[in-house]
Amino acid sequence: MADILPLTRAPQQRLDAALRLLAVAQADQREALNAFRESLYELRDSTGRLQASVHGWQRQMAATGRELEGARGTVAQLQATAARL
Repeated sequence: MADILPLTRAPQQRLDAALRLLAVAQADQREALNAFRESLYELRDSTGRLQASVHGWQRQMAATGRELEGARGTVAQLQATAARL
């Protein structure tokens, strides 16, 4: 059976040490939370830019589709003209 080691420090010393460790842990947690928040802000900005890019791509695809339809109409007219000749 293991021997029980006696507590060598006074209760107030143990409490002071625990409070110091708690303060350090809280500071670390605060720093981590701030870094997490900053990452969220960066993610928000990135997704906003991505959304704008996707919207621009959609507009360009719609314009390309309209141009393609116009070209198809022109081709149909040319084919009809060629068939009559």
